[in-house]
Amino acid sequence: MSYVTGLPPRLGRGHLERLVDALPLATVVFGDQAKVVTWNRAAEALFGWSADEVIGRQNPIVNEGERAGSEAIYARSLAGEHLHALDVQRQTRDGRILDLSLHTAPLDLGPGHENDLLVMYEDIGERRAAERERDTAQQRYRGLIESLPGVTYVDRIDPETHVETNVYMSPQITEMLGWAPDDWVQTPRAYESLLHPDDAPQVIAEVRRSNEERTAFDLEYRMRHKDGSYVWVHDHRAVVEEVGGEGLARGFVVDLTTRKKLETQLLQSQKMDAIGQFAGGIAHDFNNLLTAISGYADLAAAQTALDGTLAHFLDGIRSAADEAASLTSQLLSFSRHDVIERRLVDLNELARGTAALLERLLRDDVRMHLELAEPLPPVLGDAVQLKQVVLNLALNARDAMTEGGILAIETATTGDAVALRVRDSGCGMDELTRTRAFEPFYTTKPEGEGTGLGLSVVFGVIESLGGSVSLESSPGDGTTVEVLLPAGIGVADPAAPPRELPEASAGRGRVLLVEDREIVRELTSEVLRAVGFEVEPVASGREALQLAASAEPFDVVLTDVVMPEMSGPELAERLRAGHPALRVVYMSGYTDDVLDVSDLADPCTTFIRKPFQNADLVAAVRDSLEACDQRASRSR
Repeated sequence: MSYVTGLPPRLGRGHLERLVDALPLATVVFGDQAKVVTWNRAAEALFGWSADEVIGRQNPIVNEGERAGSEAIYARSLAGEHLHALDVQRQTRDGRILDLSLHTAPLDLGPGHENDLLVMYEDIGERRAAERERDTAQQRYRGLIESLPGVTYVDRIDPETHVETNVYMSPQITEMLGWAPDDWVQTPRAYESLLHPDDAPQVIAEVRRSNEERTAFDLEYRMRHKDGSYVWVHDHRAVVEEVGGEGLARGFVVDLTTRKKLETQLLQSQKMDAIGQFAGGIAHDFNNLLTAISGYADLAAAQTALDGTLAHFLDGIRSAADEAASLTSQLLSFSRHDVIERRLVDLNELARGTAALLERLLRDDVRMHLELAEPLPPVLGDAVQLKQVVLNLALNARDAMTEGGILAIETATTGDAVALRVRDSGCGMDELTRTRAFEPFYTTKPEGEGTGLGLSVVFGVIESLGGSVSLESSPGDGTTVEVLLPAGIGVADPAAPPRELPEASAGRGRVLLVEDREIVRELTSEVLRAVGFEVEPVASGREALQLAASAEPFDVVLTDVVMPEMSGPELAERLRAGHPALRVVYMSGYTDDVLDVSDLADPCTTFIRKPFQNADLVAAVRDSLEACDQRASRSR
């Protein structure tokens, strides 16, 4: 069978047949009206049609979708253009679509064949499949790179100058630093201008060393975000050397900013915890001293022979002791060792009582205004702590109005919460002061005029009660601090009126007094004996156990909570093992987590907060005895 037909005899038909059939590529010659003139064995094998089936007919391998493109190729080639490696798709006899590389050349084969066209087809299906597989793998790799929680980069290192040029930057760089990947590729050594001034010398030196020595590095440093802020990053970089001495640096950068903030917060928390422990210990000792100062002042004031001047001096001592007790309460709130007595509190009554106290603390150029909503649901909290919150906010407001102004205390109901607002018309705060306002020990007041605990104590107290604190302020526009607390259900407990020290015959019973501080022990003994109690004072839990084992039974044990060797609750448990009906009164201003709520669940157990007034001490011991007597009567 001849595969070359229609050629002039002068060309040597047999020679041409062998030549075309030997070609490894599918070769087709098209003649007049694009009819097939030549169809070699490779074409037959590739497309599935035999030469007899196609010679003299239109090209069967062009499908409808490729016809317009095929006609364009035919026209260009007849116009004299040689086409090389043109990618096309053609169909086989069984309907398969082949990826082919097409080559064309116009032919002049003599009369009747002056405009013939030689077309050779190369099957590139395997190559295309490999390319598609490569592209898929690249897409997967790129997808992996671009889904990582960090930035991947590639730098090319010049073998002579050791200077790096960025050739790839993953798109995560935009999220991390705000700059587009092209900003890095188009700007040589762009990173240097973005380094934090404190970090730049070390980072630049490490990059150069890595480039020259072809070594890896791990660095943590700061880079400037497009918005001007700085971002902490961890940069891990390795260098590989390619043929010709050129190096490629491949790196991965992770944002450390959140971790650095958490580390700073942890260090700050640890520092604050240490300061809190220290502050709590100081407050504990100070409360003992204040108990003695206030108690002895009360005893002296009770003497009927005092003249007016001495009575005035004693009032001054007691006022100073009250203010000092307020300071220790702040320290204990800050250290979270304050003794909490939660009950339903009326914020309106609290605000009125605090306002009365503030009257003597405000300057003449500061006017106070109360705007209290009625009715107002109560809140569940510690009345002493909440009073401290209002005092702190009010005194901060006073100090902000150096040239006078208006101090407003407001209450309102907001949904399921009760709001307390303290406003002032003072100097206001800038952004830096607002962001640091609640930090412990942060103050804008001159040295010696502020502790920096006021707002931090407010924040700690309100947060512990499930509430929130917000602050609005700007320079020259005053400040508003709003406290939101969950509304309670019920009626607020009425405030107890000030107690008077009872007559000498008011106390009956034997009291075992356990207090490690001598000055407090002596004062307490004297106060209780003065009203008729029989008191046996000891300095430790060990002494108390020894005395209880050898002496007549005691009616009540009055014990400090935090003591060396043995705590108050531990002592009470051991004493009650032999005397279950023993009454217990705990006294402390600092529990150090020793006293649990369950320790106060027994009706025969009460608590009194240091520093206390003498009358409150007597009432606590007497109430403990009466409560237990009533329970015993009911049980009978």
